[in-house]
Amino acid sequence: MSEPNSASDPTPPVPPAPSFTYGGAASQPAPPVVSPAPEAPPAYGERLPAPVGPPAAAPAFGAPAYGTPGLPPVKRRRTWDLVLTIILLIVGVVGMGIGLAYAAIFSDPALVKQVFDEAYRQSGLGGWNGSVGQAPAVIAISHIVLYLVALGVSILLLVKNKVAFWVPLSAGVLAAIIFWGALFAIVFSDPSLMSGRF
Repeated sequence: MSEPNSASDPTPPVPPAPSFTYGGAASQPAPPVVSPAPEAPPAYGERLPAPVGPPAAAPAFGAPAYGTPGLPPVKRRRTWDLVLTIILLIVGVVGMGIGLAYAAIFSDPALVKQVFDEAYRQSGLGGWNGSVGQAPAVIAISHIVLYLVALGVSILLLVKNKVAFWVPLSAGVLAAIIFWGALFAIVFSDPSLMSGRF
């Protein structure tokens, strides 16, 4: 047996395979693709050559591009704050209604005198001789203004995705302070109560 690659038995070259197209004649084989020689890496301080080919497509609107800072992260809405703010605004509407009802009651001096006279008599203090003054107007105006301000600021903070529950809570506390201050002003407007003579 002889070896296949010996000098006396050379292997014949393999001819290229013909390429056929359906319904057509044979075509010539494509020339081999020659890859370009790799370039040497740039030296220190040397600029890189400009890239060859079409420019890269621009990023979509709003998408961060390479080398640019990304968009700020979107804050997630606080569901608990939204629910609590809505509940406090509803309680504020009820509180404003109660305050306006008391302001309407206090605007009738005869009714106020009758209610306070009865309360004084049950306590053994005699009759009430005070005056209502501007308390009904103070209660009505303050409750309406505080609720409208709380509603507007709460909506603004909720749109900006910030904590907003403290706004109607603070407005409710201020409305309660004003209401009780006006009520005590009506009670202590009686000179006999202030002087201690009944």
